[in-house]
Amino acid sequence: MPSLSFGCTINHLEGNISEVIVDNNIELTLEMVEELDSYLDAYYPDSFALLVNKINQYSYTYEAELCLGSLEKQKAIAVLYHDLQREKIPPQFNKRRKMDNINIKTFPATKLGTQTALNWLTSHLS
Repeated sequence: MPSLSFGCTINHLEGNISEVIVDNNIELTLEMVEELDSYLDAYYPDSFALLVNKINQYSYTYEAELCLGSLEKQKAIAVLYHDLQREKIPPQFNKRRKMDNINIKTFPATKLGTQTALNWLTSHLS
């Protein structure tokens, strides 16, 4: 599995879906989001979707939140939450999601939740 410089692992799944796992206690900055975006843009010549596995706790700077999900070829983002008490989308991203019509949805990180998330992502790539 490829790893980015800041502690982020990319697991390429079926079709054009990638699982993204950010290491514990990372604060994602604008530069880190740009590195992730550049990697995904170069890897996928066509549209793709992301399965963000929130197995670890991490945060975002304000600038990073504003840029999340900004790639033109990115069709949908499914977020798997392991701690249902902390199930939420970053506040600025949630606002942008509504304005920019970004497809994002949260799912519990159970076997059924993960499969439902993958099915949802696949439907957005069709």
